[in-house]
Amino acid sequence: MKRLPLFRVLASFFAVFCFFTLYSAMPDGYYDGISGLKDRDLKNKLHTIVNIGNTNSYDKLFDDSFVHTDVRSDGTWWDMYSDKVVPVYVNGAINHPGMHREHSFPKSWWGGAENDAYTDLNHLYPADGSANMSKSNHPLGEVDTSISFSDYGKSKTGKPVAGQGGGDKRVFEPDDEYKGDFARTYFYMVTCYQHLTWDLKYNFMTVQGDYPTLQKWAIDLLLKWHRADPVSEKETNRNEEVYKIQKNRNPFIDYPLLAEYIWGDKVGSPFNVEEVPPTGKSEITSPTNGQLFEIGEVIVGESKVITIPLKGIVTGDLNVSVAGADKVEFSVPITTIGWKEFNSGNYNLQVTYSPVKASEAEANIVFTGGGLAESHTITVVGVGCDMPEFDAPVAHAATQMIGAQGFVIPWDVPARPAKIDYYVVTVTEFFNGASETKEYRTNSDENYYNFTEMKEGAEYAYFVQSVRLGHRSPKSNTVTFKLGGIEGLNAQPFAIARIQNGIQFRCEGTHTNARIIDMTGRVVSTIPTVSDGDCVLLPFGAYMVVTDQSPAPLKVLVGY
Repeated sequence: MKRLPLFRVLASFFAVFCFFTLYSAMPDGYYDGISGLKDRDLKNKLHTIVNIGNTNSYDKLFDDSFVHTDVRSDGTWWDMYSDKVVPVYVNGAINHPGMHREHSFPKSWWGGAENDAYTDLNHLYPADGSANMSKSNHPLGEVDTSISFSDYGKSKTGKPVAGQGGGDKRVFEPDDEYKGDFARTYFYMVTCYQHLTWDLKYNFMTVQGDYPTLQKWAIDLLLKWHRADPVSEKETNRNEEVYKIQKNRNPFIDYPLLAEYIWGDKVGSPFNVEEVPPTGKSEITSPTNGQLFEIGEVIVGESKVITIPLKGIVTGDLNVSVAGADKVEFSVPITTIGWKEFNSGNYNLQVTYSPVKASEAEANIVFTGGGLAESHTITVVGVGCDMPEFDAPVAHAATQMIGAQGFVIPWDVPARPAKIDYYVVTVTEFFNGASETKEYRTNSDENYYNFTEMKEGAEYAYFVQSVRLGHRSPKSNTVTFKLGGIEGLNAQPFAIARIQNGIQFRCEGTHTNARIIDMTGRVVSTIPTVSDGDCVLLPFGAYMVVTDQSPAPLKVLVGY
């Protein structure tokens, strides 16, 4: 085997360490078909999924497999049987003195045949040789006071407590830290290899057949350990590494509740993948812990909402709270985020800032629960402001043409407020008796707007407003413009719009002495004053409309 340089070896260790800090995700579709199944059918379906065979080399387990699956972050072998510290590499070479390739589920139980089970990494672990030999092919169990072997408390062998052992005089008891690991390993083995024939001489924990494949006392023991020692980050990450090597997984690590549906409290109930939270390390990856969000300025008595996308994986529902001296000024719409919602990758948290004073305010949004090892906090900051006082801008006549289709709209910068976010220029086009109004936004440091949508023969009117924190100043004076020059300030363009059964006046300011004339020349109605938006109901027909300010007749059809 080619030996790696030391720096490559260290890099490999670092990669393993980094991997062990990540959440492990199951491949899409791997467990398709298990939802809705229960008991025997569920176990049989899992059997068909995980029993795919492997091509591992037993002789090269340390070099080709354990070096990926069972290395601690400090570069030592991860031995669940002993507390002995054995470095993986010595002088660049793989090193494992006194260590065995341990079948945690004894090979003698199926007769020792060198089949797929013989090289299955899901139950093969590096182990101290002394501990392994003491374990031998004894069943798992709880040792009474008659201890025959103990590896400094990490594991022990001895006489079983009453009701355990399955007839064997000795049992192997792992450390509490790993009892769940061994239980889930055994659940896997009696599922993946339920088709094997068990040797009657060693039939301590198993029974022949596809279901339940475990003796009652063994089920009780393994479920006890499984519940007391939940799936660890070590297991989830090892499960991923095993999957990379032999392309199958331990379903009782991915979905710990499966054990309850097959042997435990949920026997008789159908399993539903979508209702089962994932396992592994809970982590909020975005936003990062301590990240700051600036909401900006908000007027006292008003509110502003920001949206914060949340990313990561949690293994349970996530609690959300607001903390800090200014927490009364910030709020979130929920106190709990369901794990399914959060894990979808599309959850957006809304944070509302409602200042009660004209000053800076700060609070923390705190996430707890959900399987997080510790709380995750982000900080939000806002600045409360008093309502601004506005002066109206002063608009000026267009001073410059932009080609043949545009003109420059200028204005004076108002004195108040001192800070402006932007300007809004409102332009109305009057053409062929109709009008159209549009708004245009400019930067706060520009007191002009280049209007380039002029239509030949049209007349235009414009006014300007400054904007601060969503509030607009009073309107400036209105200026009119048409090709040929400036008509002057405060002119009053005039148009007529058709409505159902009548007409609507569209104009700037007030027009006086409005007359509606039919096609015979008869004045059918005289209105002393009209303003923009005023309406008049009329019979079906054609009419002309004039005012003192717009003496040129405008033709309009009603009912056509």
